[in-house]
Amino acid sequence: MALPTYRPATHTKKQGGTSVVTATLMITAPAVLATAILRPRSK
Repeated sequence: MALPTYRPATHTKKQGGTSVVTATLMITAPAVLATAILRPRSK
């Protein structure tokens, strides 16, 4: 049985859904902004 040649999975997630990087940014960016805004200000 011949093994298929290796191809890097670059465009496999394009058909539907977000990529891992986009999902991570969408989760982390609001959390970082909320932390910066809601942090008690030291005067």
